[in-house]
Amino acid sequence: FMAAAERYRLMPHVDRWVVQTALAAFARGVLKLPPGRSLCINLSGQTLGDGSFLEFVVECLDRTGVSPDRVCFEVTENSVITNIEHARRFIGVLHGMGCQFALDDFGRGLSSFANLKNLQLDYLKIDGYFIRNLASDSVNQAMVTAMIKLARSLNFQVIAEHVEDATALDSARRMGVDYLQGYQMGRPQPLPVAG
Repeated sequence: FMAAAERYRLMPHVDRWVVQTALAAFARGVLKLPPGRSLCINLSGQTLGDGSFLEFVVECLDRTGVSPDRVCFEVTENSVITNIEHARRFIGVLHGMGCQFALDDFGRGLSSFANLKNLQLDYLKIDGYFIRNLASDSVNQAMVTAMIKLARSLNFQVIAEHVEDATALDSARRMGVDYLQGYQMGRPQPLPVAG
């Protein structure tokens, strides 16, 4: 359904629903997070290009009372570059309020190093392509090492995507990745319904 939503330019509607529903569930205590952890919400490139979305997010944060420092928005490298002016404003305003930002799928394009310095990001998410076979693929090891070094020089924390087995988990940890995401840590679960 995501491909159809993108094709018919409906992703801003989907993302609005996700932001509103997730923040409301978090505010009601239906969605629980350990202390010091953030609610991560992926945003599409179409949404990042929507000038009215920033105001919508600010209103949702105000209405729900969710502290901005408990929210992390994930944006893809490609969507940031495609919508650089909207992205810079969106990230700048919400980061200034306390929200965190992760650059998702990093390494897929590898075309935007110059733009990284000008965005207020907190996390760099290494694309899962580089995490698969990390223990045995020397090219992936070299790429991940370079990405971690770049992230450290920009004061970003590093997240590895698609950590699907214990071998990938051990390799990513040994290389200095800060956070891990994937089936090895847990499978997606439905949002609990308030009772």
